[in-house]
Amino acid sequence: MQRRRFIAGLVTLTAGVAWPFSRAVAHTPYRLWDIFRKENLQVLTSHEDYTGDDLGEEWVASLRKNLPLSRAMISRALNMKRVASLLKTNQSILAVLSYRHARLMFTGVPPLDQFAPLLLEVLIDNGKYLLVTRPSLPLQHGFMITAALMKDAEKLQLVNPGKGKFGIAVHAGSKAFFNGEKIETPKEP
Repeated sequence: MQRRRFIAGLVTLTAGVAWPFSRAVAHTPYRLWDIFRKENLQVLTSHEDYTGDDLGEEWVASLRKNLPLSRAMISRALNMKRVASLLKTNQSILAVLSYRHARLMFTGVPPLDQFAPLLLEVLIDNGKYLLVTRPSLPLQHGFMITAALMKDAEKLQLVNPGKGKFGIAVHAGSKAFFNGEKIETPKEP
């Protein structure tokens, strides 16, 4: 009899101590992930598009050089469906997309129809690829990213996105840069 009571008490004690600890440990990575995303500028590319991935590396290198506090880095998704999913859920706000993939995501035609409507805005264009963002990107951030990339415009073969592509609007920060407007940017700490 005493043994059953002892085992039941031990199980209750173990569950009472382990359960709160397991809950705390289970959620830690998500909190850290939010902090990581706020401290590092992630540019999303896809393993499906090797040219876009290489181009993303060049653009990120330019951002690291011209805007070092951005801590820009590439984040690679497995395929374009994953890129669309990450953009749609605001887990990523910048992506390098070919004209074809940008049009498919924006218009919501198969195979990316499950993510429609996916609101995108263009920051930069190189004639074949776009750096797109979500409308939630702040004006100053769009301006600074565009200005940093345009410092290497010749080398990166970047052009003014004009009025956008495929109905995708140009981000207000990018428009301001190309119109020669002055935007007050945050001072370095």
